[in-house]
Amino acid sequence: MVFEMDVVGSRSRSCPGGLRKWLMIVLLFVGLCTLTSQSTADDGKPAGSTTLAALEDSAKSLFALPSLDGPTHELARLRGRIVLVHFFATWCEPCRAEMASLRHLRSRLDGRPFAIVPISVAEADGAVRRFFAGDPLPFAILLDRDRSVARVWNIHTLPSTVVLDSGLRPRFIAEGDVDWARPDVMKILADLLKETPG
Repeated sequence: MVFEMDVVGSRSRSCPGGLRKWLMIVLLFVGLCTLTSQSTADDGKPAGSTTLAALEDSAKSLFALPSLDGPTHELARLRGRIVLVHFFATWCEPCRAEMASLRHLRSRLDGRPFAIVPISVAEADGAVRRFFAGDPLPFAILLDRDRSVARVWNIHTLPSTVVLDSGLRPRFIAEGDVDWARPDVMKILADLLKETPG
């Protein structure tokens, strides 16, 4: 397989298949770094201050993704619970603090119809495994290796979280890091839990 690439000031050159794959990975990584640096740059806001913005009529497709531990997890199986679909990357500095905040939220809502679905976007399994080594989480880490789910869900900022109601309809989105213990955030989640049957 040959990939044609135009180089400014020179004629087209062909790249072997392995080089093509490497170039695509580098371009994807550079694109994600650019998006993250733009979206997580210090803009004067305190860490975790991103607010949850209401969503209307924004249905998202259900997905099934492999987990870091191996088995595939289907979003459809979480129907009947409030679900936080959290998109992150291990190289994203605000994602680290937010992962700790999500862990505390999970323990705070233990026993409630609530689930957290963290999705690593476009990263090698080894990098994700090293990130969580020695620090196991109370939820499975899913792998969106080719960024297909992030693209379909229109995720352009890391971290980003979509809050789904018990019918798996998107109700809120946060594009940036959130302190999940903030009173305004907890009120939104408590109100959604009140709507949940059972």
